[in-house]
Amino acid sequence: QLFVAAIGAAGRVRGLARSGAWLAAFSAVQLAVHFCVLGAAKTFFGLPIRELAVASNAAVGGPTTAAAMATAKGWDDLVLPALLVGILGYATGTFISIGPFDVGKVVVCLVRLGVMCGISAP
Repeated sequence: QLFVAAIGAAGRVRGLARSGAWLAAFSAVQLAVHFCVLGAAKTFFGLPIRELAVASNAAVGGPTTAAAMATAKGWDDLVLPALLVGILGYATGTFISIGPFDVGKVVVCLVRLGVMCGISAP
């Protein structure tokens, strides 16, 4: 924590105001979309608030914070789903983020192979 504080103390307020405003706006849009999705899930599927709260926490904070919140609130029946949904989010997020990179690598290799073999790209 001291390291993070030391880095923050060396920052410039004007630079933070310029770049931080875009970050704050981006975060506000993300939160607005997140809450709209939660509201739609409550409306269309009739999910209870406690399940939405745990799912939201699992999506934002991960499985450990969602399980800790469910335990702290006394929602013992939601601890295991919190862990499973959080881990599923990690797995799908990793797959989605790495997948395009791997596809890109394959495309680049095929193009290079084609160039080496004298095949021109269309």
